[in-house]
Amino acid sequence: MNREQLETRVKELSVLIEEASGNVKKLVDEQAAFNKKLDDLDKPKLTYAQMDKLQHVIESAVEVFSIDIDDCDYNIEINYDNRVEVNDFDWSRCQEDLTTCIMERLENVFAVAEDEE
Repeated sequence: MNREQLETRVKELSVLIEEASGNVKKLVDEQAAFNKKLDDLDKPKLTYAQMDKLQHVIESAVEVFSIDIDDCDYNIEINYDNRVEVNDFDWSRCQEDLTTCIMERLENVFAVAEDEE
């Protein structure tokens, strides 16, 4: 093969590789979509109205929740230009209270179905 034939073949292979890459990406995306659908089969189903109600309940619980700063762990540092900075803020103990608040509100709106044996 001469130089021109080699360059032509390299270009052809580049095009083929590019097309194959696009096809592989499409297949990976399709596989991911089917995996999500497969995972969703086992999930309980909610209507859009139920999801809206659920969102409203959670939003109202979060709105009334207040963080008690004494339940948080944090470090305060003075910056080089005398600004106070809070570092390493940990509110994990408050997260537990927030979770409890949300769950209580959900229990006021939704009933829990008994598991069938």
